[in-house]
Amino acid sequence: MTEMRVELQDGEQLVGDADELTYRQITPHLLKDGDQVASSAFGPSSADAGKPSYSRSSIVTAQEARDWHSSKARSPSEAVYAVSVQEVVTAGSVVIDDSCCPLAEGESDRAPGHCFVDFRGLPKSEERELRAKLYMHAMGRGEIPTEPLRADGSLF
Repeated sequence: MTEMRVELQDGEQLVGDADELTYRQITPHLLKDGDQVASSAFGPSSADAGKPSYSRSSIVTAQEARDWHSSKARSPSEAVYAVSVQEVVTAGSVVIDDSCCPLAEGESDRAPGHCFVDFRGLPKSEERELRAKLYMHAMGRGEIPTEPLRADGSLF
């Protein structure tokens, strides 16, 4: 990978606790063959501008992150996986907390503990490599146990 240069925007800050987990919500379009997590799940979609959304474990639990996502996002979360800050750094990137950034145009709310793995400016080949490394770490850890949000918005 090329040398990592981080340019923080107003309100962004690096997440420095190497042991902290970052939760990634797995939605139906991130599954292949109906139940296998695609490696692309850990990288940005074209709409993410190199900033795929994760949530900080020091701020929310995996369950809270899944519930928020399922109640607010277009697609409900089917599962939660995680990578640590150290795993992201070892893979060649950083985790950036953007929870203090102003909301983007059209954005009315941001997930509690919102952060992202920085893919900004990476060539496609390096993006694929980073995604694959994060995928391997997350699959090695396994799915983080959570329950789906019921249709009425309650857990039970």
